[in-house]
Formats: sequence, C-alpha cells, structure tokens
Amino acid sequence: MKRNSLAPIILFTYNRPWHTKQTLNALMQNKLASESVLHIFSDGSKLDATIDQINKINEVRQIIHSVKGFKEVVIKESKVNNGLANSIIAGVSEVISQYGKVIVLEDDLITSPYFLQYMNSGLDFYESYNSVFSICADRPPYKFFEIPKDYEYDVFVSLRSYSTGWATWIDRWKKVSWSLEVTDDFFNKPEQIKAFNRGGEDLSKLILLQKEAKIDSWAIRFVLAHFVNHAVAILPCVSYVDNIGFDGTGVHSPDNEENFRKNVFDAPSIPRFLNILYEDRRIINSFYSAYFPKKRPLWKKIINRLSRILGFKNIYVIKKKIYA
Repeated sequence: MKRNSLAPIILFTYNRPWHTKQTLNALMQNKLASESVLHIFSDGSKLDATIDQINKINEVRQIIHSVKGFKEVVIKESKVNNGLANSIIAGVSEVISQYGKVIVLEDDLITSPYFLQYMNSGLDFYESYNSVFSICADRPPYKFFEIPKDYEYDVFVSLRSYSTGWATWIDRWKKVSWSLEVTDDFFNKPEQIKAFNRGGEDLSKLILLQKEAKIDSWAIRFVLAHFVNHAVAILPCVSYVDNIGFDGTGVHSPDNEENFRKNVFDAPSIPRFLNILYEDRRIINSFYSAYFPKKRPLWKKIINRLSRILGFKNIYVIKKKIYA
C-alpha cells in the first residue's frame, strides 16, 4: 500500500465547466496544494445526451487537463455515464486502496485556503479514534443551526456525516454495506429507526428510498455505516467549503442558493479538535432541529421571511429535541 503524509485529493466531475473551474481555482490556492496528489474522475455522457451536454463534458475535460499547481494530477475519463453514486464508490475505493486515506470533493465546492490543512490535520488527529468514520468540511446552514457561543472547539461530534467535502480512512470505508444488506430487518425495529433518525428525521426515509431504488445515493449509505458501526463524523463549526451548486445546474442540486452559501474565509487556519469525543447536548439538539420537518402557517412564514430580509432571525421557530 502506498502511503503519503498528505492524503490524496479526489475530485469528481461531469458536465459543469464553470463550476469545475471555480472549484479547481480555489483548490489551487490551498496551502498544501503543491504538495498534494490530485485524482480527477470525469464521468461520461448518457446515452440520450444532447450535443450541448456532450460539449460541456468535453469542455470540462479541457479544463482538467490544463490543471497545474499540484504535486501530481491523475485523470481518469469514463467513456460511459456511471452516475455520481457509482463513480464515487468506485473512485474512492480505487484511490483509498493505494493511499489508505482520501479527501473527496465534487465539482461545485469552493474551498477555504485552509481546507487541505484542516482535512489532513483531522485525518491525522482522529486516525486512532476508531469511532470516527469521517472528517467533514461542511455543516448545516447557519440560519438553521447555531453553535453555542461558549463552545471551546472548532469542530463538533455529529451523528450525521456531510457529503460536501469529506475525508476517511480505508478501514472505515471497507465497513460500508453498499448493498444495504444490514437493513433487511431494520424497518421492523422502531427503536432502531428512532435511534438512526437522531441524525435527522429524513434519514430513515432516505434509506428506504435507496433500498427501493427510488434514489441512487452513496451518501445515505455512508451515513448508515456510521450508525451501524456506532461511529460519528467530525464537522467544523465554520464551514471550509462553499457549495455553489445549488443554482439548479446539478443533477442532484436544487435551485436554493440562499440557504446554503457560506463564507469560507471565516474558517480557522489551525482548528481546535476535541481530544475526547462527546455529544454536546445543545449542539445535538440544534442539529436535530435543523433537520426536523417544520410546518408553519403561511402568515408565520411571511413574517419570518420579512424578518430575515431586515437582517434578523426567524421569529417563529419550531424546535425538536433529542435531549430534554
């Protein structure tokens, strides 16, 4: 197995040239870019792809072949369309088998200049913590999820991993059940579903949709692997990535930029990691509330909207807690 002090970076691309260029430009500005190996996977066109879609894929490939500023760039172009889930599962499995650890990005993420520093430091710090399955670069939107002001670390323990910029190790990756065999009797046990949904009320629904082949998500299967193995993810209090993909251009990305954009220049260069893993009750409750389906009458939604326009917080908030 080939090992490096720095984890290799994997970037998955498809047919968004502008987004890909922004992602690469930001990544090149990272402090450790010139010392890092970058693996780029370029997915192929669908059978029913239009000329315009094929042209965009070709434009993306021109961009990735002109990349400089890294220790090495390895490019793999697929002749067929594998889809995001299959591309990530196969691509990560291939690279992680060589290096033992990986840092993963998709083509619509603007990274902080300290992104690689944070990810590599996190991988080194938590490698011996077997209950940590992933290091994530993102967190829930600021408007829905707050970190207590007296919290003394720059990261927190999360029951849910984030797929927008993340890293893991080979021993954890090998424990993921991509076939979902572990869920054969999962939905017959209400207490298991309740426990799994501590990471968000939508998790069990997503697993069911995946099992019924109504969605194709590698991420929800990775989240389930955390739960099955009694593991957690490490998330930052301030995001190291800004997702520019919520503009309606992505296959899985809705047009919803307002809720997801983040200023990555606020992320600390040297994060304070937790040396003892624990669930901060306030953070877990706030995180769960952010993923709890909130139903409000229209007039309350209008008042909340006006309050945000004026620069204030939502007036009407529905809270859901795990810890009393």
